[in-house]
Amino acid sequence: MPPGEAPLRGADCYRFVLSNPNVDVSMTGPKSIDEMREALTVLDQGPLALDEMQRVQRIGDYVRDHSRRMFFG
Repeated sequence: MPPGEAPLRGADCYRFVLSNPNVDVSMTGPKSIDEMREALTVLDQGPLALDEMQRVQRIGDYVRDHSRRMFFG
């Protein structure tokens, strides 16, 4: 995670996917009833707001950049 950023929760990831007009299907893989409940809240929350989308993209950019360094030096 970028310094100062909290990790994304499953619901954040589902909302990110559902905010993309190019995605037709999103699947969940809950380990518990609590994770299933969290995933279902996404249906009521709707798409990400602009600030939420920017946060998810910032985290994604950071993870992608650091993953490349880890594997490719």
